[in-house]
Amino acid sequence: MKTVKEGEVRKQEILMVARELFVTKGYEQTSVNDILKIVGIAKGTFYYYFKSKEEVLAAIILNIVEEGAKRAEQILKDKSVPLISRMMMAIMAQSPEFEGSEAIRDEMHKVENAKLEQFYTKAMLKRMTPLLEDAVAEGVEADLFHLNYPRETIESILLLGHMLFDCNIMDWEVEDYPEKIQSYLANMERMLGTKEGELKDFLQMFV
Repeated sequence: MKTVKEGEVRKQEILMVARELFVTKGYEQTSVNDILKIVGIAKGTFYYYFKSKEEVLAAIILNIVEEGAKRAEQILKDKSVPLISRMMMAIMAQSPEFEGSEAIRDEMHKVENAKLEQFYTKAMLKRMTPLLEDAVAEGVEADLFHLNYPRETIESILLLGHMLFDCNIMDWEVEDYPEKIQSYLANMERMLGTKEGELKDFLQMFV
């Protein structure tokens, strides 16, 4: 048991150092040797835990998803905040909060790492959908939401938000975003079956 615990600590240490290096130095500019020097381990030890640098990045992405999900869980638990506000803040909680986080996201968005983008999207949907399902059920019970397919609706909202505003595949000018976001919020209202204009005050959360 002790060996397992020590092994997990070592694995997390590798991830912590790699994450810092990817942010400060850049993913492409960081070598496995750079990670080894700081952690103070042999190359064989590194490859015991990870097959490649890309696998390290994938593990970091999973950690990012989990961090966002935990933030979302705390937000959704606070019943003193109106339900729709909790849901919107929980969705936005998936944005990484550590300094230089765009370095990790930029790496995901590169053409040659499209599979990492897909990996993140699947992990985010798997972790976030059940959390928001409970919130939607609360809204249905309160006669705030009216919809037939809660899980699929949540998945659509998360995917659409990610595709429009997070994964950088749209070649839009900055001035285009307010209208795009207003459209997104209006479509969310329709998908959730809530009243028109219910989400209009959340525009500032996306800009």
